[in-house]
Amino acid sequence: MSRPAASAASPAPARRGDRRRRKGRPATALFAIAWAAAVFAVVPAAAVLTLSAPAHAAQPVDGCAAPATGVVTATPWPQRRLAPERAWALSRGGSALVAVVDTGVSAAAPALAGAVLPGRDLLPPGNRRADNDCAGRGTFIAGLIAARPGTAGGFAGVAPAARILPVRVSDDPAQVDPDTLAAGIRLAADSGARVIAVSVGTPVPSPELRAAVRHAADRDAVVVAAADLDLGEGRTPYPAGFPGVLAVGGVGQDGRPIASATPGTAPPLAPLLVAPGREVVSIAPTGNGQVVASGAGVGVAFVAGAAALVRDYRPRLTAVEVKHRLEVTADHPTVTLPDPVLGYGVIDPYAALSTVLPEEMAEQALPAAEPGVRLAPVPVTDRRPAGTALAAALALAAAAALGGIAVAVLARGRRRGWRSPWAERRSGPGGGDSPPPTTQRRRPGLTPTGSADIVDESEQKRGGTLIRVPGGRSRRRVPRVPRPASTDA
Repeated sequence: MSRPAASAASPAPARRGDRRRRKGRPATALFAIAWAAAVFAVVPAAAVLTLSAPAHAAQPVDGCAAPATGVVTATPWPQRRLAPERAWALSRGGSALVAVVDTGVSAAAPALAGAVLPGRDLLPPGNRRADNDCAGRGTFIAGLIAARPGTAGGFAGVAPAARILPVRVSDDPAQVDPDTLAAGIRLAADSGARVIAVSVGTPVPSPELRAAVRHAADRDAVVVAAADLDLGEGRTPYPAGFPGVLAVGGVGQDGRPIASATPGTAPPLAPLLVAPGREVVSIAPTGNGQVVASGAGVGVAFVAGAAALVRDYRPRLTAVEVKHRLEVTADHPTVTLPDPVLGYGVIDPYAALSTVLPEEMAEQALPAAEPGVRLAPVPVTDRRPAGTALAAALALAAAAALGGIAVAVLARGRRRGWRSPWAERRSGPGGGDSPPPTTQRRRPGLTPTGSADIVDESEQKRGGTLIRVPGGRSRRRVPRVPRPASTDA
């Protein structure tokens, strides 16, 4: 971020070669300071405000705000301090409609493309759109609320998905009519705005303005107004001074409130919350860059953006509950709350969304039981008889198989005389333990002694068939007996 133009009031001594070139250079810083004084000062002595562009500032066009040409690539300190991107995982404010009651909002600003509604211009002759902004203040505030990320360097609004309803009540913030301001608040509430941001004010607490604030409360709209406006002679700014309005002050990067017209004194109205208000980066009505400004009423935009996030993430909360939540979840100062200078502290968008308050846990009613769902009757088929029949069939088949096996065994037993074939083999055909009868069979050939080998063989009757089984238990030699002579003729 570049240095503010005010810091360039006492430049370093110039070299000789630079003096000649500076004579013909346009005084761009003077144009920026003049535009800032016309845009953000409510009265000439309101707040010391400086405005500078990050690069070369363009000249005002036809008395309107100059296009923003310089781009801030680094994340501005208010965005680093509040870290609204932490809350974007929960809400980006997509369902929230935020009314900016100011000098109008430029729909031509690239960072607000598609976010600005036509709105209404309440200045004579009336019945005109308010989606244009010559002064630039309303666009600056709307950019802090809902500028889309990625369209202008490292800058983005607190609620980058919220929609903006512009309501023009003045072309010169130093001249605000209380009745016109009241009509703007009433119009915003009737148009469905759930958050109404009022960064301008008046020292006149007119009945119409009081009634408009009450009407907005009846419509469940959160009214956020500037409490740090110095209207001279210690006068209270309205509508911030009315009950029920969320009054907001501005602080610098060091956490101290923006200096009032009388240094060392408290502002005429103690704020309930504070937010960045010095060296703040936002957008101009035209151009792809940003501008840097400081002044009263700027902090309203940050609180309004946080309120939009809460209204989107917790849609059941009333306006009073949203206001209370923003106060108790703020970054509190280490003093008794509310502090007369800092109120409840610096707004904290993420804590405002994620914190569960004790009273919410105690008072949260259990959800009503949902009515029972009656389903159409479904016919149920009893498959047990089929299973029983199958089991019975299998049992009968098994029994039949066992019966067949038993019959075969009985028949075989009868044929064997109910004796084991192994027992018959051991005892022989005569029974008992006597060895089976042995027959002698002569092997072919003679031994060297002229005797024949006699081999014992056992004979067993097995199944009606004579079986010869070699005994193999003993052998003996039998003398050869001459064969008798044949008697046949």
